[in-house]
Amino acid sequence: MQFNKSIIATTLLSIFALSGCNSGGSDSTSTSPVVPTKTITVIDGALENAQICVDLNDNNQCDKSDKVLPQLTNKAGKIEVSLDDAKHALIAQIIAGTTKDSDEITPVSHSYSMITDAGKAVITPFTTLANVDPQALSNIAGDLGIDQQVLLGDLSTSPKARILARSMTPLMTDDIKNIAQQKAKFKAVINKIEEAENNDTLSQLENSRIVINKDGKAAIQPLVKNIADVLVGKTWSIASLNDYEYCDNGVASVNFKDTKNLEFTDDEGTNSATYSIDKDNNFVATADDDVDTQKILYVSSNLIISVMNVANEPNDLIIWSTKDLNTQQSQPITTNQFIGKTWYMLMDNSDNSAIEPKIVGFKFNSNGSLTATEPSESNEYFEAGSWSVTNGVLTTTITDENETYTYINTIIEQSSDYMVIKETNTDNSEASYAVLFNDKAHPLNILKQWETVTGKEISSDASTTTQTLTARIILGKNTKIDTVFIGANNNPDKELTDDISITNNSINYSNIQNLNGTYAAYGWNNQEAQQYPFMGYTTPVTIKNGVIQGVIDFSRSKGEMITD
Repeated sequence: MQFNKSIIATTLLSIFALSGCNSGGSDSTSTSPVVPTKTITVIDGALENAQICVDLNDNNQCDKSDKVLPQLTNKAGKIEVSLDDAKHALIAQIIAGTTKDSDEITPVSHSYSMITDAGKAVITPFTTLANVDPQALSNIAGDLGIDQQVLLGDLSTSPKARILARSMTPLMTDDIKNIAQQKAKFKAVINKIEEAENNDTLSQLENSRIVINKDGKAAIQPLVKNIADVLVGKTWSIASLNDYEYCDNGVASVNFKDTKNLEFTDDEGTNSATYSIDKDNNFVATADDDVDTQKILYVSSNLIISVMNVANEPNDLIIWSTKDLNTQQSQPITTNQFIGKTWYMLMDNSDNSAIEPKIVGFKFNSNGSLTATEPSESNEYFEAGSWSVTNGVLTTTITDENETYTYINTIIEQSSDYMVIKETNTDNSEASYAVLFNDKAHPLNILKQWETVTGKEISSDASTTTQTLTARIILGKNTKIDTVFIGANNNPDKELTDDISITNNSINYSNIQNLNGTYAAYGWNNQEAQQYPFMGYTTPVTIKNGVIQGVIDFSRSKGEMITD
């Protein structure tokens, strides 16, 4: 017979509650032997919450036969691995929306992997290149005039190496070997570094990365390490991406006087307020008795994207621009900025206050047609309409459910990464805001963080946003468990994962909604559970940023008979 998982969860939850998080199943004590370890550091900047895979079969990729360590790197990018594990190549998996780079304020926007050879103490873009293409690394060392061993170290003594390393990672992917295909782009970055050194301006790049534009040219992109640094002394124009909220509230202007005080101007006038930004990037503004809280999801020198985070209010996405969002004058653009390229539009697809963030990738074909994809749902393209650039203005015609709409797109602000646009429907003159990104990593990361803040789910393409993770399981001597799922420890009906099979004392799972805290792992033997009674087990599990910490230890769980 089929069993009811909710019944299992309810019963096991009661065990969990009664036993307490630190209860033991035995009065005996034992001392585990101390395992000698080696400290490994994962560097672009220091990469926190990276996961380490031990490449047991030495094939330069993390697969089912390899060992994924349950602990993640700490804030300094460091992790302790056993000396036995250090005898193998180690792969660092950098997880979009989870791994934090010390060079950035928000989590990294795309996933990629790096590797280091057995016995090494650091994992960097350079150790990855040394593993994949040693000659390419030697060429880089020669171009930069840096000893190769410096490149293979912690990078602390070489500004040029640090600048190049942080500029390499946006070009890397989960396919480690892909780094060998980026040598021409690395060379363009190196040329930019050498140009700065020759002009005695290298120090100005210490807080920047060099990015490669779609035209293949290198450009300097300042790093933002402190949000206040980009706010103070500027006036920001702010509006909602949701049409309903935009029509209701319009565009506001915020002048940041200093690190504590601002002036807020809208249709009702100008008011003074105080503000603060906490360590979790929550922006809190207070005026009289009103408190406005926004969680900042994306930040650059001239564009910020946040989500409203006020109880009982819509969680709409907000854009902050240093350009006037009310402007009617479009920045000039050219056909070459679009033709043959795909731009990913971050928008709100709702026509009411029920917030519906969405990403649509538009491919601007050379024949003037538009094809589109929705990367948060599928990688398939479909016919979407047409486009043209006339006198520096972008016009798009979109066909949706047998209806055709024509939009004049005002380019309010643009950089190498994005364009802030105002779409005006030519039929009714209604306008809405959106942001075009030149790759899908940034908007997908924004939506992932939006889900974390709101607790709402947006369907996602597993190939771009889902990271397979591994957690070790410890069972008692006579414990028979082959299936487990994670649930809320105060709500037995809230299942946070599907059933997960235990294989070789491990489970493979996907990032668990970026949860943080202590939850409950429920375990049973699937064959026994086809009829009552059967034995069920529960144990606490700690989750940080959606990743299980340590091991899931059932060895102290006494189990409880499930009878109905």
